Amino acid sequence: MRACSVCIWVCFMVFVAACAGQAASGAKKLTRKTPQSAPSLVACPEPETQKACKSYEELVRAKDTGLPGHAYVCFRKDSDEFFVISFTEPYFLKHWDRELKEVVIDTEQTRPGGGFARTYRNGVEDSSVPPSLFYRGRWSPYGESGLFASEKINFKKQDENDPEVGVSIDENQLNVGYKYQNRFEKTITYSLTIQRSTGRFAESFRSESDKVPFSDSAGRCVFRKD
Repeated sequence: MRACSVCIWVCFMVFVAACAGQAASGAKKLTRKTPQSAPSLVACPEPETQKACKSYEELVRAKDTGLPGHAYVCFRKDSDEFFVISFTEPYFLKHWDRELKEVVIDTEQTRPGGGFARTYRNGVEDSSVPPSLFYRGRWSPYGESGLFASEKINFKKQDENDPEVGVSIDENQLNVGYKYQNRFEKTITYSLTIQRSTGRFAESFRSESDKVPFSDSAGRCVFRKD
């Protein structure tokens, strides 16, 4: 009788162990790993530019061919808008200076250069939103990175007597100024300055007949190398 009780106890323990194992196996099968979001590719410069940063990152992930390398990407605050300003960098030839006994840049040479500006609204390139332009000009030796001055804006020779029109680049700033017709056929002067050391930018819009801008804003840019 005692042996029978032992057998029943052993069978009961085996049954309990089997049930526990099945429960553990079922729990393991029901376990689901929480999918992790892809790491961000863009370091958004300010919280107010999250919408624009998200649209830009979407284009980066898609490897959009419209995004240029070697350009500033500038985000507007509290809107899904950003613009890119691309430019070429010069390569200046050097020669041996007998008097200084060192290699120096030939200060008489110039190099062709240029670039463009594109604006994206809601993740789509929109040529109707400033800045939107092409420019060409020349680099001259100056400082550490040279001095650029545009000669053509949107394939037209710029007016040398109009100080509000042109693109200039030096080691400190990138400046853009041009005029365009809005949808009401009014001439608008657009102005942009990027402080290269910090990435801060300031832009303004002014009617040609007015002296004071009707709109101005500021923000930050990041530099895109590839």
